[in-house]
Amino acid sequence: MNLTNRTPFFSPHRTRRPTTSKIIFISCEGTVTEEEYFDIVKQIFDHVKSKVQLISVVEDMLKIPPKFRSDEQYKILSKNQPYQLIERIEQFKEEQESLYEFSKHPDDEFWVISDVDHHTSPENIEKWNLALQTCQEKGYNYAISNPFFEVWLLLHHSDITEEDKAFAITDFHSYEPTNHFKQRLAVLNAPLQSQKHVQKQHYNKENIQHAIKRAKFLHNPNETWPHQLGTTVYQLLEKIERIGS
Repeated sequence: MNLTNRTPFFSPHRTRRPTTSKIIFISCEGTVTEEEYFDIVKQIFDHVKSKVQLISVVEDMLKIPPKFRSDEQYKILSKNQPYQLIERIEQFKEEQESLYEFSKHPDDEFWVISDVDHHTSPENIEKWNLALQTCQEKGYNYAISNPFFEVWLLLHHSDITEEDKAFAITDFHSYEPTNHFKQRLAVLNAPLQSQKHVQKQHYNKENIQHAIKRAKFLHNPNETWPHQLGTTVYQLLEKIERIGS
């Protein structure tokens, strides 16, 4: 099953990309929350719609309710390990060369969006480091949230508390499933619908700027990814803002 752009902006029969000097392509670990957020960002910065594209699993599959998905569809949707996000980019570039002409546009950017999650546990750390190294070798960017992408969403609405910091994945605190950040968003009147779905009315240019400022404050620039609570998704949002200016 081929991978495709989630929101195509031209006919699949067309052989030329739109007239733009650069496109940012995004490969997300999450197939719901993250992709919905970036769809909203494209609506907020509506002049970047053709310049920011999601590399997603087939759209039709996502429309199928979970209980009706086949084992094969679940298998494809579950391919969200960092190295698999890189493989997704590689497959996309190979399959879509005739449409996007990547070879003629070396200034295009490719971003991997991932959580720290369980990826830095002892049994996974080698694959994690290899994935980041592969990104660097291929010139791909990565934006990482510790512990989860919901930290980035939270920063749109609130500063970080000491309680929030206790859920970071560190050398002293391993990964644990938690709804803490989803509950924080709900208390702040910005809930995720059905625990996953991002609602457009909770995001705008102003609170994106607040999120960028707060994320910068948390970020240690000497780290390749956040080793304490934080997120580098702000770096991608800064790129999106600039590409649209």
